[in-house]
Amino acid sequence: MIRRYLMVALVFISCMVVNSSTAFASGGETRVVTDMVGRQLTVPAHIHRVLGMSPMGTILVYTLDPSLLMGWNYPPDPGEKALLLEPYRNLPVLGGWFGKDNTGNIEKIMAAHPDVLISMGDPMGVAQAERVQSQTNIPVYVLNGGFDNLPEAYRKAGELLGSTQRAAMLAAECQRALDEIRRKVGTIPPERRRRYYYAEGPKGQETEPASSAHVESMNFAGGVNVAAGVAEQKGYGHSPVSIEQILRWNPEIIIAGYDHSSSPGQFYSSVWSDSRWQGVAAVRSHEVYETPQYPFCWIDRPPSANRIIGIKWLAKLFYPELFTYDLRRETRDFYEKFYQIKLTDAQLNQILATAEPRRGANK
Repeated sequence: MIRRYLMVALVFISCMVVNSSTAFASGGETRVVTDMVGRQLTVPAHIHRVLGMSPMGTILVYTLDPSLLMGWNYPPDPGEKALLLEPYRNLPVLGGWFGKDNTGNIEKIMAAHPDVLISMGDPMGVAQAERVQSQTNIPVYVLNGGFDNLPEAYRKAGELLGSTQRAAMLAAECQRALDEIRRKVGTIPPERRRRYYYAEGPKGQETEPASSAHVESMNFAGGVNVAAGVAEQKGYGHSPVSIEQILRWNPEIIIAGYDHSSSPGQFYSSVWSDSRWQGVAAVRSHEVYETPQYPFCWIDRPPSANRIIGIKWLAKLFYPELFTYDLRRETRDFYEKFYQIKLTDAQLNQILATAEPRRGANK
């Protein structure tokens, strides 16, 4: 009899240990939720601590409810910090699964005790989410990061994090932008679409093929990628191309990427006086623009909700006769709704300094 009671007690203790790993910091109250790929997860009834597995999910959480965010995936630079809300500028850097290395520090993340991890647009998808969840015993909630899925991603994240009203507002903003641009671009015949080159790297001689997520914004805004057929570089992208090839492509418009790892701003500053580029139509017509990047790049790296203002900017650059809205007003509105900051005139001027036609340029 004693042995039987001991066995029952051991089973009870084992169950308590297992359940304690999912009871979290909410006093034991939990609920079952379903993520965007149909996985059922047990999470705290009230979530207070969230970490994105990559910047894509981290940005979405920041725009939804920054008070839940436990940390950043990489150290924000001074330009990013200047446009982040003050309480969150110096959150700890906890790493994640993104970029070239695609490795997160399991021990560091577990020591931070998040209630839930958000996986959004992560390289290995569901398999990675399952692996991290099994290693950490922390629920990993998967969101679909594609353009068309962004409104639903907001709604699902709002349900998970208890921010349904704000999530519905941001989802509606995303949907309006997507619907307008898709509808208007759909009226443009293929032969009239603007041919663009996405210039990456300090010399502008790196780019992305049509299949790359890094040019999804430009393609969605109705641009035609002149480098559509280049070989795709796995991981972080940046396919190398020669200046001779760029001259043969002769793009009408150049979008300069802003990559913090490769001398940002260098190409945009030098292209105007670089003799090698003077034969390119976009340079001759002063149609070279550098992507705004603060607090998060408008088109990629990371490709999260920040792309909504990015596609508006690109659509207006490509087809100003169709997209006649005031970019300055649209930028102020986006930053206030998504980042919850009111831009000063100086901040707005700095953000758009390289994103609009150069002053005095004859086009």
